[in-house]
Amino acid sequence: VLMLEGAPGFEHSFVKRAWAADPGLDVDSVTRKGKNAEGQDTFFVQAGTGRAAGLSGGFPATRELLYGYDAVAIANVEADFFTRAQLAMIADFVAERGGGLLVLGGHSFAQRGLAGTPLEEVLPVELNDRKGGLVRASLGSIDLPPHNKITLTADGETHPIMRIGANADETRKLWSALPALAASAMIGAPRPGATILALTTAPGGGVFPVVAVQPYGHGRSMIFGGEASW
Repeated sequence: VLMLEGAPGFEHSFVKRAWAADPGLDVDSVTRKGKNAEGQDTFFVQAGTGRAAGLSGGFPATRELLYGYDAVAIANVEADFFTRAQLAMIADFVAERGGGLLVLGGHSFAQRGLAGTPLEEVLPVELNDRKGGLVRASLGSIDLPPHNKITLTADGETHPIMRIGANADETRKLWSALPALAASAMIGAPRPGATILALTTAPGGGVFPVVAVQPYGHGRSMIFGGEASW
């Protein structure tokens, strides 16, 4: 697994810690630290033997290195950090390589930065709904949570990645007992074939996906639109 981080953050640290506790996962990370004297981005790389050098520029230097991973997480990285060729390579990583892609954090979705890029259609949600009306219309009748609280959809109650209880009822209770998120990204309705697993409401009344997934080509993609899940 490769995690690309826009800056050091609690969210990413807790995710990496959880992954590192799984003996079946080998986790590499690239964290943007800041600028050097020449105004260039600098990175802190934690990677296995033979892979660190290829990540020193903040992104896998070759397609072969990227395709060596099974999954990539983009954590609070602005879209304009990547070149168009790099975004196309990530799209191919999912569609052709059969890799998994997770995009999380508000900065990753800021100003619809991924709209119009090769990565837009890979993601399970539209990027152009700023008021949250499309999601509300697509879900029909559902009890909406207080601001920034997470509520599961019917699909989320039975999906393996959301199943934290012994059954659907216990899973619902555990999720509803969690504190509210600090914030959530204003992203849109699911694409055809995608599934919203959890959603939240913004202070203005809009309804936004927090967790959504979809198959794409030979791979899968997922978004987490919240902040401070830890």
